[in-house]
Amino acid sequence: MAIQKDLSSSQYGVPFTGAYFRIVTAAVSRTRDADKRHSVMIDVAGYATRPSDDDTRDIEFRRYHCPLAEVEAKSGEGFLSKCYQWVMAQDDMNGAEAV
Repeated sequence: MAIQKDLSSSQYGVPFTGAYFRIVTAAVSRTRDADKRHSVMIDVAGYATRPSDDDTRDIEFRRYHCPLAEVEAKSGEGFLSKCYQWVMAQDDMNGAEAV
């Protein structure tokens, strides 16, 4: 699974049509906050096109943090699928689609 989105700007100062994003890290951590218990950190790398190999350079990097319960509430077969659904629901991913 991956996410595709048109970027109107990037860290390089140019737009990218059909930028390709994928989760590179999804980690669960225990917190000291008794109400949240566990948090999730999700790192997403964006590429100008679908990467052909692991040496493809990213054009965008985003890091998200949220309570584990928010990810678990999403639809999907497993944890990673639910993470993708959560990321696509964020304001900065408006207009994104699963590919």
